[in-house]
Amino acid sequence: MICEHSIFLIDDDPNVLSSLKRLFRNKGYSVFTFLDGSHGLKALAENDVSVIVVDYKMPGLSGIEVLQKARDISPDTIRVMITGNLDLELALEAISRGEVYRIIKKPWNDLELKVTIDQCLEKYNLVQENYRLQEKLLNQTKVEMVRSLVVTLNHEINNSLNCLSLSIAILSRSFAKKEIPEDSGELLKEMKISCKQIEVLIDKLKNIEEIKVTEYVNGIMMIDHRASK
Repeated sequence: MICEHSIFLIDDDPNVLSSLKRLFRNKGYSVFTFLDGSHGLKALAENDVSVIVVDYKMPGLSGIEVLQKARDISPDTIRVMITGNLDLELALEAISRGEVYRIIKKPWNDLELKVTIDQCLEKYNLVQENYRLQEKLLNQTKVEMVRSLVVTLNHEINNSLNCLSLSIAILSRSFAKKEIPEDSGELLKEMKISCKQIEVLIDKLKNIEEIKVTEYVNGIMMIDHRASK
């Protein structure tokens, strides 16, 4: 789990930024303030940020524009908009498009704002934990797939060895009788194929990490017994 979070506060009013920053003092967060959206977005592209809080009405880029760009730059960052002129239609549209997670009206209630940010951080943590679990599951799946593939390759090696041993045994018995089997050419061909197949399979085992799990899953890596001469 993440122990420390970074929060970006963007507002063109220095007094608002100071008030917001004081609100999160001693909360264990790294709080960064910006007087315009451009600087905030540039910093966002260079840092891992849990929550970004943006004022709606600012010169230059508006709060909505900042959050739209923030979503593209850092999709996992939870986006919050503060506004003194709440346009319900605009707010609903922004939320429906996924640009804003929460909207807070000025003047804000300190407790309400703290709870909102805690909820945002909770959501951020859940997203990151979900990524971690997905990665763990993927790794476990890869291990199981590779294990199954090793078993399959070993089985194919044994099959080729058995074919090779059988051909050798037939030729050995014939040679002991000072005879040459009528199908000696075919037997030698099968022995050559088996040797080549074993060589290929052993090479695959040596480079097992390079084998694509997706190919195995899709059945592309079928062993071809008709190896070239």
